[in-house]
Amino acid sequence: MSLLSRYLIGLVVRPMLAIVVVALAVLLAERMLRVLDIVIGWRGSMLVLLEMLGYLVPHYMGVALPAAFFIAILLVFSRLSRDGEIDAILAAGRGLHELLRPLVAIGFLLLAINAVIVSHLQPYSRYAYRAALFALSNVTFLTLIRERAFVTLAGTTYAVERLSPERDRLEGLVLFSRMKDGSTLTITARRGRILAAEGDQPIRFDLEDGVHQLVPAPGEDGAERPAATVRFRSFTTDLEGAEPKPFRPRGEDERELTLPELRAALDRPVKGIDPPEIEAELHGRLVRVLSIPLLPLVALPLAIARRRARRSYGLVVGLVLLLAYNQILHFGESLADDGKLSPWLGLWLPFLAFGALGAALTWWRSARVPQAGGSGRFDLLVERLEAWAGGRLGLRGSGP
Repeated sequence: MSLLSRYLIGLVVRPMLAIVVVALAVLLAERMLRVLDIVIGWRGSMLVLLEMLGYLVPHYMGVALPAAFFIAILLVFSRLSRDGEIDAILAAGRGLHELLRPLVAIGFLLLAINAVIVSHLQPYSRYAYRAALFALSNVTFLTLIRERAFVTLAGTTYAVERLSPERDRLEGLVLFSRMKDGSTLTITARRGRILAAEGDQPIRFDLEDGVHQLVPAPGEDGAERPAATVRFRSFTTDLEGAEPKPFRPRGEDERELTLPELRAALDRPVKGIDPPEIEAELHGRLVRVLSIPLLPLVALPLAIARRRARRSYGLVVGLVLLLAYNQILHFGESLADDGKLSPWLGLWLPFLAFGALGAALTWWRSARVPQAGGSGRFDLLVERLEAWAGGRLGLRGSGP
């Protein structure tokens, strides 16, 4: 690796890492408010909050890494252009392709890192986050339950006459739960045991000598239906009064599937997930990963300003292009997800257009003789708009 390549890599990597840290802090801070509301609502601890935020890091890292790489190129090469270092490098016989070479190398390294994040870390962390919500609703029950007190948790109300010091046995349980369809469930028991949650298993009640009563919701005609009452000697239930069920297995949502699993699902559809959703998710992840090496082709030509130009619009134009490209991919993926558009048109066509734009900008910057200075047409247009706006708003100075 040449001295120039090492120099450019060092200049780009340092601000890129700083931007990644800042972006993660901002994104997690915004999400932390919602997670904090959930944790406080379920009486969770600070460790639970940190754990759930940790599950969100891979999701935001997949977004922050490419964006930070693109912005770092714009910032670094814009400064090098203003300071005249780009002129010195080109005057020494180094072409634009030698400036691009280390950037593309970083792009392929980030491609490999992002592929691991998108392929495996994001699906597993997304499932772990949802499983943590499930576990949170179960674990906090043990901290809320009190003797001779009504406790309401997730729409179910509990009351216990006596609770053992170890909090694993109870006497005189009353449980009342209202179902989504309007039915109500009431369970009473003389005694029972509390079995703590293990892994994906919920907290269970092993109850003895009780009554299980289900009152159905009124029919469509408003007529009340008879209640079903059952006396039992032993009965096992979860916090909602239903038969205990563990948290669902991973893979019932296409975003919880790894890239190999998505590829396999194209031939063997997953129950509960439509084939267009599988196809859109697979193509969307591949397009975003493969777009990373194209970022230097767009960012570098925009970052190099015209000689002695009073303004440089490369940073603004680059950010607008990046945001527009991301929104177009989101829109194309949503259409493909609904089966209204082929992913080849909704995702790969914008990818090819973005790559063609990068190649055209690079060729234009390499082959075109730069202007020696002065105001370009765009500068003149901006100056006229500023003068017009200043006159309309009364911002022009009155002079001596």
